[in-house]
Amino acid sequence: MIRMGKLANDSFRLGVIAVLAGVLCSLVPSALGQSAPEQQPAAALGLYQATAWGAPVLVSPANATALNHYPRTTTLIWQPVSGAVSYLVEAAYFGTTWVAYPPVTVSGNSTSFYSFNFIGDQKGRWRVTAFDGTNYSPASPWWTFSFTTVPQMATPTLTGPANNAVFGQFPRTLTLSWKMVPATAGYKVEIAYCQSDRVTCVNYPVVNLTDPLASDYTFSFVGAQPGKWRVTALGGGTYRDSAPSAWHWFSFTQ
Repeated sequence: MIRMGKLANDSFRLGVIAVLAGVLCSLVPSALGQSAPEQQPAAALGLYQATAWGAPVLVSPANATALNHYPRTTTLIWQPVSGAVSYLVEAAYFGTTWVAYPPVTVSGNSTSFYSFNFIGDQKGRWRVTAFDGTNYSPASPWWTFSFTTVPQMATPTLTGPANNAVFGQFPRTLTLSWKMVPATAGYKVEIAYCQSDRVTCVNYPVVNLTDPLASDYTFSFVGAQPGKWRVTALGGGTYRDSAPSAWHWFSFTQ
């Protein structure tokens, strides 16, 4: 009896290990050594309700989406399909004709995403087929996307005044300064004045400086209260505008 109990316990442990191994394997990205997303999409977290058996419902990127991020890491997401044990993912890029990537099998019902590095600035397409262990579903419709990657300007570094600086002078003339960004076409300066809670704010009109050598802007602040500012480097069509700098705060006491 003791030996039979030990065998049953060992079998149970082996079963648990097998299940855990299967879960880990389902999360390992397949094909071409491409990386899994840094943050798992909603599909991986089980936030999409499974659809009835049939062609998978595609989610993202939406059909005909224009993308411009670089590197061109693209995460394809679809809704899980009830009864599916894996999915066949097909993708292709367009040159003079459609060129297919090797089809990829993604294991697991709820592992309804696949991430890969797209080849270039051109059009792509993708579709998904579900597999229940015996039968394949109809394939989803092809969805397309396209890449146009343009280098992005570096984000300006703000140099003065220091964040959270307090001023007591009147008139409330203030000079904002930042480090110049190479190759920029100019700068966008955003300023707001706020109530003491620093939540309710009113924006000044946006200031666009067309001088690429500009590194400061002087203005008169509205009152004895907090304010904030940030700067964006403009690409001028050759580059994408930079991400805006973080907001820097200041305040006047009179």
